[in-house]
Amino acid sequence: MNVRIISRAEILSLITMSDAIDAMARAFGQLSAGSAEMPVRGALTTGGGISLFMPARLGGAGERGAKVVSVFGDNGARGLPRINGVILMLDDETGLPTALMDAGELTAIRTAAAAGLAARLLSRPDSRVLAIFGAGVQAPRQIEAMRAVRPIEEVRVVSHGGDSARRLAASLVGVEARAVSDPAEAVDGADIIVAVTTSGIPVFDGSALPTGTHVSGSGTFMPHMREVGSEVVVRARVVVEEREAAMEEAGDLVIPIREGLVTADVIDADLGEIVNGAAPEGNAGRELTFFKSVGTAVQDVAVGAEVLRRAEAEGVGRVVGV
Repeated sequence: MNVRIISRAEILSLITMSDAIDAMARAFGQLSAGSAEMPVRGALTTGGGISLFMPARLGGAGERGAKVVSVFGDNGARGLPRINGVILMLDDETGLPTALMDAGELTAIRTAAAAGLAARLLSRPDSRVLAIFGAGVQAPRQIEAMRAVRPIEEVRVVSHGGDSARRLAASLVGVEARAVSDPAEAVDGADIIVAVTTSGIPVFDGSALPTGTHVSGSGTFMPHMREVGSEVVVRARVVVEEREAAMEEAGDLVIPIREGLVTADVIDADLGEIVNGAAPEGNAGRELTFFKSVGTAVQDVAVGAEVLRRAEAEGVGRVVGV
C-alpha cells in the first residue's frame, strides 16, 4: 500500500483558515443531518497525559479516517509540543490507508475553524473587539479564525504570567493588539470573548457582559473543568458541536447543570442545525451567545480530507510504500 506523508509545513501551504471554516460547515451539516458516522472517542488517561482515539466517516463524499492525539502538559519542559498526534486517512472503498499527517497543527486549525464558524453564525456582524484568554498554540489560530469572519480591529490577550500574551500581541499584524493582565479590563467592551486555556475554573467574570456579546470556549474538554462561568451559561443561547459529546465532556455546561442553575436542555442548537437552516442564526432572543467546543472526529476527517485532496492535486507530500 502507498501512504502519502504530509508534514506540518505542507499542511500550512495547502489550506487557509477560510477553507477550514467552510470544511467545518460541511462536516457539522452532515453530522446534524445524520449522514456522518462518529463513534464515541476512546481515551487513555494513564501516565502523564491523555491520548484520544477519534474515528469518523463523512458519508457525503465517503471521507473516512481517524485521529490519535495526545495532550501531555509536561512536554514543554522536554522541548516537545503539549499537543501532538497524527491523522490517518483511509480509502472509503478498500479501507487501505491513504495518508498520514501531523495532527497537532490540524487540531489547532480545525478547533479554531469551528469557533470561527460559530462566530460567523452567532456573533454580531459588526464585532470589532476581541478578548482572548490563553496565548498558547491554539490562540493565534483562534484570532485568525475570528478575523476571518468578523472585522476585528482590536485584540486583547490575557495569559497566565503575561509573557506569552505580550509575545502574541506583538506578533499580530494589521490589528491593534495588546496584552492585558486584568480579566475585567479585557472583557470590558469586547464584542467577542474567546477562552482557549487549560484552566479548571472560570477565567473571567461574565455577570456584567452587555447584551450581544459572543463567548467561545475551546480550551477545556473534561467534565470537572471549565473556562466559562455559570453566569454566562444562564444568560446565553448555548450552541455546541454535538450534544452528546458536550454533555459528556463540557464542564462549562455540566457544572451549572449539576448546580441546578440550568437544566439538561440548556443546549439550544448544534452548529449543524444552524448550518442546515433547522435553527436560526444569532442569539435567538437570548442576551448572550455561547459556543462550547470539545472537539469531534468529523472535524479532523473533514479538514484532513481537504488537505489530502489538495496534496494529491498539487503533488505535495512524500508517498511511501508500507
